[in-house]
Formats: sequence, structure tokens, C-alpha cells
Amino acid sequence: MKKLVSSVSPVALVTFVGLVTPAPVLAQLADASSTTLGLSGNNTATVRGLAAITVNPAGLAMLGSGFSLALFPVQVRSDLYPISLSDLKNVQRTVIPSATKEDWLARVTAEGIQTGSFGIDISEFAFTSGNLGLQVSTLMVGTFSLPPGVVEGLLYGNAGRTGSASSLDLSNALLQGFVISTAGLSIGIPIPISSTDIAVGVTAKYSIGHDILVGGSASSSIQDEPIRVTLNLPIIQTADSYIGDLISSGSVWKLPRSNGDGIGVDVGFMLEHGRLSLGASVQNILNTFSWDKSKLIYRPGTALFEFGQSNRDFAEAPYISAPANLRALIDKMAFEPSFRAGAALDLTRDLTVSGDLHTQFGDGGISLSPKFHLGLGAEFRGMRILYLRGGAAVITDGIQYGGGASLVLGPVNISAAGALRTGTLGEQVLGQVTLSFGGR
Repeated sequence: MKKLVSSVSPVALVTFVGLVTPAPVLAQLADASSTTLGLSGNNTATVRGLAAITVNPAGLAMLGSGFSLALFPVQVRSDLYPISLSDLKNVQRTVIPSATKEDWLARVTAEGIQTGSFGIDISEFAFTSGNLGLQVSTLMVGTFSLPPGVVEGLLYGNAGRTGSASSLDLSNALLQGFVISTAGLSIGIPIPISSTDIAVGVTAKYSIGHDILVGGSASSSIQDEPIRVTLNLPIIQTADSYIGDLISSGSVWKLPRSNGDGIGVDVGFMLEHGRLSLGASVQNILNTFSWDKSKLIYRPGTALFEFGQSNRDFAEAPYISAPANLRALIDKMAFEPSFRAGAALDLTRDLTVSGDLHTQFGDGGISLSPKFHLGLGAEFRGMRILYLRGGAAVITDGIQYGGGASLVLGPVNISAAGALRTGTLGEQVLGQVTLSFGGR
């Protein structure tokens, strides 16, 4: 049997990953402030200004919140496992050595799967004034899973690891991706009690789903004798793709297209007494978001290539004709409620330590942040124009480390933060930069 593919370069492998999926998302609204990421999410009891809209709206009513404005802050997340992003970086612009291919494939075979994700959170704008906050953000998220047969095919082609023709099992691949925009309006309400500052808060959200794609390979394979390539990759996607329209037109000035929508509500509480602060919030205590199934289509994604003949079926079909397992994934693409509680102590006027506990209710859904989070953070403000922060947390299947800083130049704040998640699911890198006016 002739080789279908001989091997791939690192660039080709990265390109494949980029095409397969548009990564985990932390919340329905993107966090416009880099402070949260710099503290590794340990700020439920201390959050103010821009970050309060997403984390705990009660913070808008506490001393320290006021006017703040940020335009287009962006957070980026990406990960690959067990072949990691650093693995690909080490061999970029070179042909992958045979020993490296063997090592990569052995790792994927041992794990049984190669996973990856990529995400971009963009806040078109975020604004707070007094105890009110307003934000609009867009989440572009996707994940994929590739079985060892697909990875072997990418690395070696079906010519195999030894140069001899071989059969490859390509089944059990999975990919998911979506694009959702959300507008949120927050209010913090102070509750006057002598010697103690107490506030409650509410964030009301409206989300529009632009694009979704869910697909899974049920029984795909490459067979050496007789020569046969079988593809079975059914896909559900939006019939009228908003992102596809942007790409084909080359313009970003397109009205958002709705392929699903719904409202959501977050609530929060905060208390300050002397140097001690306590906070709690429930995100998506109510959420009605769902995809409009009348605007989704199904593509069977089947193909058969044999010597002298081929047939394929990628034609558009009604959503209802999609396999039940794919339709179940669409039903699960909703925002699950989550709870977070925190405490903080001002050790000095310039140093605050904080701790948080988070948990997400339900399984799956769109909110793909860690199901469990227990961590500590600290912020140092002693240099006046430079605030430093860091944090760590034990999370589901791993640990997260983060750090960041804010350069405070009068009313202008330039903040940056980064974090690394490590654990049994591999490494995920997160980064964010925010330029804001009036607050961090």
C-alpha cells in the first residue's frame, strides 16, 4: 500500500490543531480586569471596579470602587496534552526527529487520547461608575480530543512508524467550539450598619450565541489490505456561520448574528469589618441560555475511499437527523451555576492576603472552569505606582499559579497577568493585558 501521508512538520501539526477548534472559559462574562488572573482567582472578598462585574457585584458598593473604563482587554488561554505546547515549540521550523515522534506517540498511547484547547476572551468595553457596572464581552472557545491513531497518522502517515503500511483506528475523535457574546449590567447595593460595611449585588446578563460546532468520529479508519479509508465524522453546526461570514468577507463590521440566546443572573455579598473582609457570590443562579435548534444543521461527514472508487456525504441535513449523542452535547451547552466564597485580611495598609473556595454545580456545560478551586492570593501596594500580586490554588486535577502587576500612572492603569495550570490534564497557559482608566 502506498503512503497516504509520509509525515508532518510541527507547523502542520499546529495548523491542524488551530483548524480543529476555535478552550476552557472561566465565566459567561469575560473578566475585564487582569487583577483576578494575577491573584489566581482569589479575590471574591476584595474585588472592586471592573472585576466586580464578573466576580462579585457586591464589590461595586464598597469603598474603592468608582469610575473605571477599559476598552478591548483580552485574555488568551491554550493547552495541549500529553504532547504540549512547549514540545511543539522545541521543534518548530524543523522536521520532527524520529526519536521525538516515538516519544510523543508513546505518551499519547499511554494516556489513550491527545487533548487540547484554545480560547480568547474579549471585552469590547467595561465600565463602572459609582455602584453601577456595564460590560460587553465575547468568548471564543474550543476543545478537541484525538485518539492515538489520528496522532500516528499526523506524525507518520499510514506508512507507519517502521515505514511499512499499517492500519490506523481513527475513531473516538471529538471536537467542540462556540462563540458567544454577553452584555452584563451590575449594581451593588450598600446596607448601612454602624462599624461594618455590608453590600449585596446583582449582575443581569443577556447572551447571544453566534456559532457552535460539535463533532465526533464514530468509526473512522485507514486499512492497509485491502486499501480502504473510512471516515465517519458527523457534525452539528450553525447553518449561518457568523465567524465564517467575517472570514469570508474580510470585515469585522458585521452585526452579531443570533443562533441562540438567554438571560442569566449572578448575585453577590460582601462584608468589611476593620481589616477583615468576607465575600460570596453565586454565578448563574438563573440562566436560560440555549441554542436555537431551528438554526442548526447536521452533516453526516461520511466518506469511503477504495481502489478505483469513492463516495462521500457532507451534505446539509436537518438537525433532528443528527445522532442522539451529538444532540445531547448541544443540550448540555448551557451555563451551569457556580458558587464562590472568600475571605481577606489587610496585614498592613499596603499588603492584603486573600483566600477563596469555588465549586461548580452540575457536570459539563459551557462553564469549563475547574469544578473545584481552593487557593490563596496576595497584593502589595507599597510602591504606589506599581502594585504586585500573586496567587496559587489547588484545582480539579491540578494546581494553578498566577502573578501580575499594575502600573498606576494617575488615572491610567496598565495591568498584566499570567497563570499556569498543571495537573493530570496537562498544562494550560493563560495571559491577559488590560489598559484601563480610573481603576484596575
